[in-house]
Amino acid sequence: MGLTLENLSKSYQGQIIIPAWNAQFDAEDRIAVLGGNGSGKSTLLKLLSGQVSPSSGRLRCPEIPEDQWSQCISYTGPHVDLFDAFSPRELFAHHQRLRPLRPEANLASVPLTEEALARPMARLSSGMKQRVKLALAIWTEAPLLLLDEPCSHLDQAGVEWFHQLLGASLKPTERYAHRMLWVASNHKKEEIGHCDQTYHPSGEAVVPL
Repeated sequence: MGLTLENLSKSYQGQIIIPAWNAQFDAEDRIAVLGGNGSGKSTLLKLLSGQVSPSSGRLRCPEIPEDQWSQCISYTGPHVDLFDAFSPRELFAHHQRLRPLRPEANLASVPLTEEALARPMARLSSGMKQRVKLALAIWTEAPLLLLDEPCSHLDQAGVEWFHQLLGASLKPTERYAHRMLWVASNHKKEEIGHCDQTYHPSGEAVVPL
């Protein structure tokens, strides 16, 4: 599953947020998008996920018909809201009715107590919510995985769990032979450990700090 960015750009009210990207990525590439707040890294991931439309250009993947794009993308980020009234257990059950999960998905491996798994999301801490969001996104069966600042609100134990979770979920499945990863990060090395390419949202290759 290759991915081509053809003159892909985004502007808001005349301000260029993402200059035109022209790039080709392979099916198993692991790409980090590095930049500070307001640099456009979140906008780029939203373009890739289809949440916002480009001002010019397009995304192209021969294996994904345009009308099925949303079903082949899994995304999470700081502005993703979960159903506050649902418990994590209810949320996973609801999600699985909408999107298939990968074979390794196992709610018991999310570092939450049984009491927390039954508690409404509104009553969980930010770190607990982030664990649920990451597990849902990473375990969703999709060949393109987009993670925006995945280590936000995680302590060191949470960061280590995230790397174990992600590392076990980049392998092929019966449904998809490849999985591409994009991670948007504010130059946090712990977030991009699985990535082998690093770019600024402008499309310029950069070296992590």
